[in-house]
Amino acid sequence: MKLSTAILADKLKSKFGLQNKKALTNELHLEQVLFYEDGDEMQPDKIYIYTQKPGTAEMLVVPERTVLFCIGKVPTRNTENDGQVFQLIDEPSPFALLNEIQRIFDYYDRWEKQIRDLAQKADSIQELLDESFRLFLNPIIVSSADYFVIGYSSVIDTREELASLVDLDSVIQSSDEYQNGKRILNQRKKRGAYYLPEYITGARTLRVNLFENDQFTYQVMMVESLSRFKSYDGALLEYLSVYIQSALARLIDSQVEIGHRLDRILSDILSNPGRDNKSAEKWFSEFGWKAEHRYFCVSLKVNSLDWANMTVRFICKHMESMLGKCGSSAFQYENNIAIFANLTLMESEAEEVLEKMVNFLKDTFLKAGVSNEFTGFKKLDAYYRQAVTALEVGCRRKPYRWIYRFDEVALDYVLEQASRELPVRLVCSERILRLQDYDRQHHTDYYHTLKTYVESQLNAVQTAKKLFIHRSTFLYRMEKIEELVQLDLNDYDTLLYVMMTFRILEQEE
Repeated sequence: MKLSTAILADKLKSKFGLQNKKALTNELHLEQVLFYEDGDEMQPDKIYIYTQKPGTAEMLVVPERTVLFCIGKVPTRNTENDGQVFQLIDEPSPFALLNEIQRIFDYYDRWEKQIRDLAQKADSIQELLDESFRLFLNPIIVSSADYFVIGYSSVIDTREELASLVDLDSVIQSSDEYQNGKRILNQRKKRGAYYLPEYITGARTLRVNLFENDQFTYQVMMVESLSRFKSYDGALLEYLSVYIQSALARLIDSQVEIGHRLDRILSDILSNPGRDNKSAEKWFSEFGWKAEHRYFCVSLKVNSLDWANMTVRFICKHMESMLGKCGSSAFQYENNIAIFANLTLMESEAEEVLEKMVNFLKDTFLKAGVSNEFTGFKKLDAYYRQAVTALEVGCRRKPYRWIYRFDEVALDYVLEQASRELPVRLVCSERILRLQDYDRQHHTDYYHTLKTYVESQLNAVQTAKKLFIHRSTFLYRMEKIEELVQLDLNDYDTLLYVMMTFRILEQEE
């Protein structure tokens, strides 16, 4: 791995007295250390060690981008276009100096080899970040363009004071504060490492933006929380970011495990609902999914996320990891995330699976619609639509909830469908509407009385208690209602129609 003059100076200063003639640089361009002999031609991007020889007074010219370590009083030219010259004050052994410089190269070479191997082979970026923590001694966090944390140094989990770095509420709050300053867009366009001051996140941060086709997709962030930044940390973080981006691309593109293949099969079936999928049972059997197994489908609402970045894919991967890859498959479909869970393979009930999901949904501000349980593969698209319907109706009716089961919103769905072609009041019972109009004109409460009576399953005593009236008062009201609208609530169809009317009008309030 190539080094910079700043790295060399920082690592050598504890063992050697150094004086440098030019400002140190962070560019990683130095690749080899050599002894310099009189008459040699110095090459750019090389490090040379030269010891003063008796009777030598010739001035050495160090080319630009070259570094020379001088032991003894060696005259060198010092112009703007010359390379860096370090003067060793205590005149150490040149062999000791060379060995120490080589040890620095070896240290960074080992790090580069580790991160290169991990980027090519690891199942996540976790090990890549942990390996790099040993170098920087500060935690590193990788997030998507919408602040979804993809990975972070494990040290954060061991230090309570660092927990806020990956807490979604804290991340979004600090991001919103920064966004309100109207500087966020400019920062997202930045190339190379840059700093954000302490007031943004509570600690100074060093960041590198990652781009795909010139579009901002990820951010690598190091927080100055455990040790002070070195001047060259930015160059090293840029170097690490290349491997992080490579690892992220590989993890996305090379998903050849069971989940990815199931994704393709399921997505294809959902995209062609009318097609005869006679081979579906055979396809699924290759992954241990059988027709007699118990399944259910989940639809996640992710419209608030930026679909131009890769966040959704990582949510899918996280869901599969959380639920078990052999028992679940999560993938992008339409504007949502579709998840199919095999309850038989997971040896779980639907409620147990949903309990695993709920904290993640809250942390990421996602909402889920859940289908009924089913067996077989012939109606996969219908059960997916059932989950989507649960999500859409549930969000409208009870937006404060995180999970909506279809059987909990089915009646609302049926009633919505009933009024799609006709105006709402034309679907409702004309007698109930007449009763409602009578109340408005005469300031009575017959509509509410009848509604409470139906909700109390035609129990007069319970209805009177709920209305805080005497039973005789209630019976009088029911006589008046009968005179006005002539309803036979003992007739099942009439009772059902009245109940549906009350529910439809309730939704319209």
